[in-house]
Amino acid sequence: MKSHTYPPQDLVRLAQFTPDDLVRIYECRQEHTRLGFAYQLAFVRLYHRFPSQQPLEMDDEIATYVSVQLDIPASLIVAYQEQRRTVVNHQQELRIYLDVRRFGEAELDALEAYLFDKACRLEQTGPLLNQAKRFLNEQSILYPSDEVLRRLAVKQRQAARNHIYARIANSLIQKTVDKLDELLETKDAHFTPLHALKQPPGRPSPASLLRLTNKLELIREIGVLHVDLSWLNNNYQRSLARYVQNRSASRLKQLKSDRRYALLVCFLHQLYADTIDFLIEMHDKLMTGVYSRAENNIAKEMRRRRRAINRSLTTFRTVGAVILDDAIDDSQLRQILFEQIDKESLSRQVSEVDIWLTDKHSHVFHQVTQRFSYLRQFAPALLEAIELQSDSEVQSSVIKAVALLREMNQDGKRKLPEDAPLGFIPKKVRDLVEKDGVISKRDWECALLTAIRDEIRTGNVAAQSSKRFGSFDNFFISNEHWTAQRDAFFQRAGLPAKPEDVTDYLTARLNKAYDTFLASLPNNTYATVDEKGWVLSTDSAEKLDKEAEKRLDALENWLADNLRQIKLPELLIEVDNELQFTQPFLPSIYQTEREPESICHILATIMAYGCNIGPFTMARLTEGVTYHQIKRIADWQLPEEAQRQALAQLVNAISSLDVTRHWGEGKTSSSDGQRFRYKQKVLQQTWSPRFQDYALEFYSFVADNYAPFYSIPIECTDRDAAYVLDGILYNESDLALEEHFTDTHGYTEINFAAFAMLGRRFSPRIRGIQKQRIYRIDQDKDYGALMPLVKPRDRIIHLDWITDQWDRMGQFYASLESGHTTASTGLKRLAGYTGKNHFYRANRELGRVFKTEHILRIMSDPLARRRIRRGLLKSEEMHALARQVSYGKQGKISARDLQAQINTSNCLTIIMACIIYWQAKEIGRVMLECDPEVANIDLSLLEHISPIGWENVIVYGEYVLNRNLVRS
Repeated sequence: MKSHTYPPQDLVRLAQFTPDDLVRIYECRQEHTRLGFAYQLAFVRLYHRFPSQQPLEMDDEIATYVSVQLDIPASLIVAYQEQRRTVVNHQQELRIYLDVRRFGEAELDALEAYLFDKACRLEQTGPLLNQAKRFLNEQSILYPSDEVLRRLAVKQRQAARNHIYARIANSLIQKTVDKLDELLETKDAHFTPLHALKQPPGRPSPASLLRLTNKLELIREIGVLHVDLSWLNNNYQRSLARYVQNRSASRLKQLKSDRRYALLVCFLHQLYADTIDFLIEMHDKLMTGVYSRAENNIAKEMRRRRRAINRSLTTFRTVGAVILDDAIDDSQLRQILFEQIDKESLSRQVSEVDIWLTDKHSHVFHQVTQRFSYLRQFAPALLEAIELQSDSEVQSSVIKAVALLREMNQDGKRKLPEDAPLGFIPKKVRDLVEKDGVISKRDWECALLTAIRDEIRTGNVAAQSSKRFGSFDNFFISNEHWTAQRDAFFQRAGLPAKPEDVTDYLTARLNKAYDTFLASLPNNTYATVDEKGWVLSTDSAEKLDKEAEKRLDALENWLADNLRQIKLPELLIEVDNELQFTQPFLPSIYQTEREPESICHILATIMAYGCNIGPFTMARLTEGVTYHQIKRIADWQLPEEAQRQALAQLVNAISSLDVTRHWGEGKTSSSDGQRFRYKQKVLQQTWSPRFQDYALEFYSFVADNYAPFYSIPIECTDRDAAYVLDGILYNESDLALEEHFTDTHGYTEINFAAFAMLGRRFSPRIRGIQKQRIYRIDQDKDYGALMPLVKPRDRIIHLDWITDQWDRMGQFYASLESGHTTASTGLKRLAGYTGKNHFYRANRELGRVFKTEHILRIMSDPLARRRIRRGLLKSEEMHALARQVSYGKQGKISARDLQAQINTSNCLTIIMACIIYWQAKEIGRVMLECDPEVANIDLSLLEHISPIGWENVIVYGEYVLNRNLVRS
């Protein structure tokens, strides 16, 4: 018997027989031949190939499921196995019945051509194998052996590589080739220029920003930007760029020239775009820092003046009381005022107030202009390095102002022309920049640098060649691709494809949500409505009665007594022996015969990064593993794609366990961020007020069956909301997720629209939900008790805004789904727009429809509230486990660049997935081997048990006390 490698839900979906199937099956005369024929039919549908014949390949899950459907004992399959001629004949009959073809020469040629085309877009073998199987499925061709498929994928991948390398290398002129060679030479320095280019950006400062501009200048001088790479898939470019990032100059020198030059060209193209992103981000942080210090200076000055301000306020109160006293005649007003207030004191206070209203502490902008010399340290280089363009319906005056300032810097001019652009300056600051018709160049330039930051944030201005801050149109798939998938996209989402159908659909859907709430309102003990708004009571706690609590304690104690104790390294080896999740990390030549030494080295590397021990310390703690071996594996064998594949394999394994179905079916998930101290002086380092220290956040996702399926490192100042879709869209597991939970940090109205467009439900737990607005569409509907909440005119959804942008909205979210644009990048950009942007406001209005539906459901459905609480509790349990596993370096993350941070985050998640799989399987073993009835154990309470939090897994290292060293 073999263990199955397909999702459990596929067994029911694909191996359940139709009436036509049953008719064909019962044409077999004897029970064992019926069972065998049906077994092969189900096997083909699940594995897309016939079982091998000598002996007949068996899958116990399929055999059991088929025998149950036919009501034939599974043991009769033994008699069928002995009839080899019958097995062969049945396979021939099944080929005709299922209309499938054998994998022959013609099919081989077609598959090779298909794989070559795909290999020009996909660099990794795993995704190529998936594409090969998809092609064979679509063409109704039976799979060859896994070894044949892998060999074909490797062959076509190499052919595509050679084609790509040659095409890029042939497009280079000799001068560029010489410059590329110079990148790998040390000359008089200790490091190569390539090593300097690889360094991550430092902590925001003028010096760090200038180093970034120098990078851009060096890349321009090499000449690779003139090489057209638009024909090469961007993901493929990134894969080649990562190869260079992880290789030393000496290693790159050993490569064939075509490959070396192609790799360097892709690396420099990607680095150029990334550096522009870093440049814009650093300018943003520098300007934000200037404004923060300015506000702090004003606050400090206000504290120093507090007594004087209080005196002036007291005087103002006295003056106001006298003036407003109707009993005092106007002719006596002045005399009475000076009787209560000393004239000299009043004069002095008026002078002080005049100073307060006009001096450098009167407005934050005055403090910013005091830092002009600081800003000039990097402003000219910044403006020379980036090329800005307008990216909104209204032409931004910032573009003209930047061109003017750049020209003045080049010519050494200090006086602004009379027609200098002023439209970018806010009205509140305009009078501070232009006084008596004269424009202060210093103030004007400070206002411009501020406007550049703000206009890029809001998306009104884009930077050429930038990935994250480029034109918003670049975030969309081509119109041709969209037209081809448009109908299928809306069908998957369960939304109307035609804009003219949207109005009726959304109106009916929102009206149904209101009707459901109003119908349940008389019996609603949680939420009621009065003239002031929502009135919420305390939600009934999800608590067991005392008797159930005792039974639950007994269950926990019973499990604790019977669960095996195990150390983390042994656990990882045991899980890998069963699942072979380290397979994606092995070189192709070692994937057929796994060497124990290689497996142990890989597991040591995963623990070094996942437990935050680090490669140096791990090598000293682990016998037979060196620092250089761990670094080599981390650089060469643990790419992000392989980590995702390994994690997906573990997640699928968790989902296949029967015991995990007590906790969830893998249809809902939750996500939350966890912060770790971060001391590296790099651009991503940000201050966490909660930690009172610099921190980095790992944003992680977990399914309702406790399978952790995705994680990503983000800055702790970033809002979680932009990253919520990344884990849903880009995890590689077989989870069929339908609903997702977050806390308030993951909520925006845009996210409601995004999830709906992708056919999923977004269910955040919003703090202060009673303060959230709800909206209506149908203005003729009777909203009953909810009328005070929806009556204002600003609570009406603008359906025309939605329908006008409906098709473009679909194209945008299809772009995120396909990975053309990363969801977090696209949503951060979209959320930065203002209500003046038509596309943004259409998404916001659509989100408000589904937010209203969500609020009405939460207010009326206690089960929905319970599901959200349970989902978020699982995220909190995962954080506790992560804190325990990542114990090295006192929980401080030391990875400098983003790729190293991703490596740490993924390795941590892989270890947690292994622990959860082992614990879940161990709980299942205890249930089978230790009779619960004898111990009077109630297994119905298993849903209240978690695979996290048990003390039988020892994650720390082993301490050996050598007694021979002790002196007697």
